[in-house]
Amino acid sequence: MSVRKVFVFLLFTASGLMGQASSPAVTEEPFVSGGSLRVRLESGAYVIQPTDAEKIVVTVSADTHDAERQAQVVIQRHRSDATVTVRNTPDRHHFRAVIEVPRRTDLQVRMTAGDLHVRPIEGSKDVELNAGELVIEVPKPEEYGHRDAGVWAGSVEAAAFDVSKGGLFRSFDQPGPGRYRLHAHVLSGEIQLQR
Repeated sequence: MSVRKVFVFLLFTASGLMGQASSPAVTEEPFVSGGSLRVRLESGAYVIQPTDAEKIVVTVSADTHDAERQAQVVIQRHRSDATVTVRNTPDRHHFRAVIEVPRRTDLQVRMTAGDLHVRPIEGSKDVELNAGELVIEVPKPEEYGHRDAGVWAGSVEAAAFDVSKGGLFRSFDQPGPGRYRLHAHVLSGEIQLQR
């Protein structure tokens, strides 16, 4: 495990080691399974993970109470569509957020910079970062039809689809048997599509 990955792991599991962590702030909204969710994220470390509950829950934390309160979380919902926006995140206070969504959700994510980990969520995924590390867990690659991923500078490690590429302007594009679509793009950084 790289030094960076160990650091991110510690942020999520032992934030108290970084100083006195404030209590997580929670925002939630009912949301039906099978819906489409747009996510707009400013810099930080994020996890998007499935839940069996029919709601969206965003839990944020930082290493000071003031830094935690600085971030703004807005959830807008209209029937089976919703938008989650996290903005005004603090620059130097180890901002973290966990976003829980129904297990069957189509995702479109746009993020400025940082680390994003998408856990096994059933549905199509359209994820783009300006800079940072993107990890998407793909336990069932056969569920995806068209899948593509690319970086302008960095690497694409797509073990789920037997692809490994590094350098400048690296990408892959494949057809598949499934009904979902997977698109991942990072301008500068790393993409991992893990089984």
